[in-house]
Amino acid sequence: MFNFFNKFLNGFVFFPRSSALSLRLSALSERKRVYLDNAGATPISVLAERALIESLKIFGNPSAIYEEGVDAKNLLTKTKEEIGKIINARLHEIYFTGTGTESCNLAIMGTYLQWKKENEHATQLPHIIISSIEHPAVMEVVNYLAINSLANVTYLPVYENGIIKLNDVREAINENTILISVMCANNEIGTVQPIKEIGRLLRELRRGVIPAKAGIQKDLDSRFRGNDIEGGNNYPIFHTDACQAGNYLNLDVFRLGVDMMTLNSGKVYGPKGIALLYKKEDVKISPMILGGGQERNLRSGTENVASAYAFAVALKESQEIKEKESARLLEIRNYFVNELKSRMPSVKFYGDFENRLPNNINCSIPNIPSDEMIIRLSHKGFSVSHKSACASQVGDASYVIKALGASDKEAKENIRITTGRYTSKKDMENLVESIVEISRKFAKSSK
Repeated sequence: MFNFFNKFLNGFVFFPRSSALSLRLSALSERKRVYLDNAGATPISVLAERALIESLKIFGNPSAIYEEGVDAKNLLTKTKEEIGKIINARLHEIYFTGTGTESCNLAIMGTYLQWKKENEHATQLPHIIISSIEHPAVMEVVNYLAINSLANVTYLPVYENGIIKLNDVREAINENTILISVMCANNEIGTVQPIKEIGRLLRELRRGVIPAKAGIQKDLDSRFRGNDIEGGNNYPIFHTDACQAGNYLNLDVFRLGVDMMTLNSGKVYGPKGIALLYKKEDVKISPMILGGGQERNLRSGTENVASAYAFAVALKESQEIKEKESARLLEIRNYFVNELKSRMPSVKFYGDFENRLPNNINCSIPNIPSDEMIIRLSHKGFSVSHKSACASQVGDASYVIKALGASDKEAKENIRITTGRYTSKKDMENLVESIVEISRKFAKSSK
């Protein structure tokens, strides 16, 4: 089994396509659909699918001490070691979860519960800092803490370019701040946040290289350089949701300066139903799922070994091709933006185009509601979206687009186009033609 694993992770040996896979690809080809919602979910890659199928043969429970269980445990350990090489972490700092949402919830609620344990007699509420455009997996759990008066929350603005300012982070930190959670790259507008700079800021505050806000330095000195409670955390802890970053950005946790990081297999061409939380060894958080004490007592439940293994294969593949694929998708994106602007000057694009994922486009088509455009494009064979897939069933305008200064009307007219490995320039040429045609027909029918 390990020989098979190493072949995948060191050279990607290709095998003949299975008949089931060939049939599936043939069916997709016959439908002639163009999938452009890769921020919502990516198709599983051929390598990851083969890895998943092969690893299902290792069916034992990793907690068992007989041979089948030991085989599963060994594969799980090897999987964590391989992911650790990618993100520059040790295997015992990697914890598998079911979804990216669970990982983010564990990071946030785990930090809150741990703080409560360490400060049971505290008279002041803990303080959490997030950006105003976080994914619902972060936004909703933090909102829950705020609404129920369990924590005070600062929502950092992002301004018109969709990026937070480092000075705003610094100014927001106070004597009660226990957690800073800022996403690496936004799922709707693709903007990349200054994660390394935030990490550097926290390191400098901890070392006393730069002073904190007047009046709180003494308290920060104590909390950054050693908690008074034995075994307690040095707050604030820094978490990043990097689910959108896995295909295009460097994931080295040391370079990023993060204490915790979330990654999702379903965003990097791996199987659905598996994600991870990186947690720095000396950071302590409390579990949310109790049971058999798997994952070092942090996330109970029998581990999903096969999916974790395929996740490692997918993540390695994504990271190895990220530079070449980023360049290709950037060229495609620039073509689409320039062409649509020339054909429809009234179209409005959102987010910074420099500090941005290469596969992301977000724009408003004037006077056509998002759902209307999405449905009409789907009838023409294009799959695009409006906002986070997790929030797409809610009819409200995108809070991310509104955070950039868009009106409620504009935020209900935007569409998100996220290209991927199987997107061609021809696909984008056809998409431009379809948007222009739909806009003309809709304008005529509305008169």
